[in-house]
Amino acid sequence: MLRNQETLVSAAENLKEHGIKNTPQRQVILAYLMSSHQHPSIEMIYDYVRQSGFSVSLATVYNTLELLEENKLILQVAPDNNGHMRYDYLAEPHYHVICVSCNKIVDVFDSEFKKNEAKAAQETGYEVFNSKYEVYGLCPECQAKRAQ
Repeated sequence: MLRNQETLVSAAENLKEHGIKNTPQRQVILAYLMSSHQHPSIEMIYDYVRQSGFSVSLATVYNTLELLEENKLILQVAPDNNGHMRYDYLAEPHYHVICVSCNKIVDVFDSEFKKNEAKAAQETGYEVFNSKYEVYGLCPECQAKRAQ
């Protein structure tokens, strides 16, 4: 169930680069987020870590996600239909297109939206740390269901 060894090593290196203590649980959580395209919820992450053979509490997963977010390794994405926040690894600049019906999330890799950060900083004098851009609509599958 564990992701490949290369992803685990990369996760460990990421933790070290950000000055975060490398525990097996943190490493597995980060590796999962690095390799997942599902934008998993905390419950999905918790289940994955436990199925991977690690003893972990939901509080540990939550605290790890908070720590990774504070260090700008991950970000929160729109909640699912049950109100559970979802998470994504910040490998390269991208934004999200989110279906308002089924909550499917698709990454769009395009750094153009990041130019707004520089513009905002220039116009306001703020020191900008990060931004989040989300586009909402109906995915092709939900459009097809609606057409029937």
